[in-house]
Amino acid sequence: MMKGKVKHTTIMVFVTIVVMATFLKCTQKENALNYKSKAVSDTSQISTTELELLPVKGPYFPCDERIIEDRWKVERFIVELERYSGNPIMVKDQPIEGSIGPFSGGTVIYDPKDQFYKMWYGVFDLHAYSNKHPFSYNMCYAESGNGIDWQKPVLGLFDRRGLISPQNNAIKLGREKTGGIDIEFNPGAKSAQDRFVAIHNDSGGVFVSYSGDGKTFNCSFDHPAVWYHSDTHNNFIYDEVRDRWLMFVRPRAYAGNDLKHVGRRRVAVKESPDLVNWTHERTVLVPEENDPDYFYGMTVFRRGDLFFGQLQLYETMFHHLYQELVWSGDGINWHRLPQSAQRIILNVGRKNAWDSGMVSLFEKPVLVNDEMRFYYSGNDKPHNSFGTSGIGLATTKRDRLIGVQSIPDTLGRVLTRPIPIKGDLFINARARGEIRVELRSAIRDEPLKGWTAADCTPFIGDELDAPIHWGDKSLNDLKGKPVRLRFQLEDATLFSFDIR
Repeated sequence: MMKGKVKHTTIMVFVTIVVMATFLKCTQKENALNYKSKAVSDTSQISTTELELLPVKGPYFPCDERIIEDRWKVERFIVELERYSGNPIMVKDQPIEGSIGPFSGGTVIYDPKDQFYKMWYGVFDLHAYSNKHPFSYNMCYAESGNGIDWQKPVLGLFDRRGLISPQNNAIKLGREKTGGIDIEFNPGAKSAQDRFVAIHNDSGGVFVSYSGDGKTFNCSFDHPAVWYHSDTHNNFIYDEVRDRWLMFVRPRAYAGNDLKHVGRRRVAVKESPDLVNWTHERTVLVPEENDPDYFYGMTVFRRGDLFFGQLQLYETMFHHLYQELVWSGDGINWHRLPQSAQRIILNVGRKNAWDSGMVSLFEKPVLVNDEMRFYYSGNDKPHNSFGTSGIGLATTKRDRLIGVQSIPDTLGRVLTRPIPIKGDLFINARARGEIRVELRSAIRDEPLKGWTAADCTPFIGDELDAPIHWGDKSLNDLKGKPVRLRFQLEDATLFSFDIR
């Protein structure tokens, strides 16, 4: 009896184990299928916070880590500007242009209302400076129909307190000097009299002023935006995405304070919602190891939702001044390419050229059709001596500022973060070989069937707005879905891309 009962119990236990194992196996298989399906299709795992970190508009640049997740076997580089063959486009030909001639420290814009280009540029009077007379620094005005040939109209506004003839092109602004100016269209203008808003350096600090014509300015000197002497090309920019102004100045505080012969030029930023109330200046860029001694200043412009900074490098061995391009997603945290990379956007000219000693870019480029025009001043002598200045022009194709190129004989890759699709894909690129784009799932980073690199119609050539297709399909077919883009570069360079 006992043996039969034990045998029966053993059989029942075995059957129970088999049934449970089969059930668990089926359940695990079902759960795995459900999980795979959910992981591929469920976009709720991408948090709102992640999406808010993306730049809000294009064009997008391959240096912007808010939208670029990873790079493989590629090299980034700054595109060096191409000098105009007719440089310099402006030289000293007016008495008010003083000792050295016209130089930067100002702004160039295209005014659609008047349909011509306007330039505000700096002049310097060595005699007035040496004898501590007022207006050793001042700003003059010029205009052009094509941005190349400039006229200097007689404004009759400035006579240096009766000491010179008013038959000149100097603007009316300043009490003791107008040491540099940045002029912007005023997005908050309430009348034609404040169509332009500007900041300029004067005795007592940096001040905000307004103008209807860009020639005569109305300024209150009671409340400076910067309370100290900020000896650089102070400039500001409106951030329409965050509805704020950022001003880039020279900081008051530096580590070498009270020491002689210590580099003390840095870049700081101030922020304001209304051009009246400004935050305390915060240093955001300082020289690193192997950098030149000084960051002489930085002028800032925007493309898409990215800030670009034209960082002025000043080394005190040869006393040359030249320009590096840097970038930032928020205007506060700035990024630079490594020392080993090509990161100079404009260097001094060849030996004995008109711009062989120093170059300094104006506040921002002007977009003319598909060309970005960067105006700059050059001097034939370095910063430790007085030479002759002029104004020149350098260019690049639209949004060709920073490139990412494949390493020779290697297939390079650039992977984006998950991007909500809102339109078709266009790339700004150059390919002797080819560029293909693969769409990948947002969460698992797996290729989407029918949207692989093999399915992509390859891009070959040199275009600023090349549409990308996958056979008869375009990215807009996935509108509303977040996906990753993986660019595959073979003997090719990607400068920017856009989804619209």
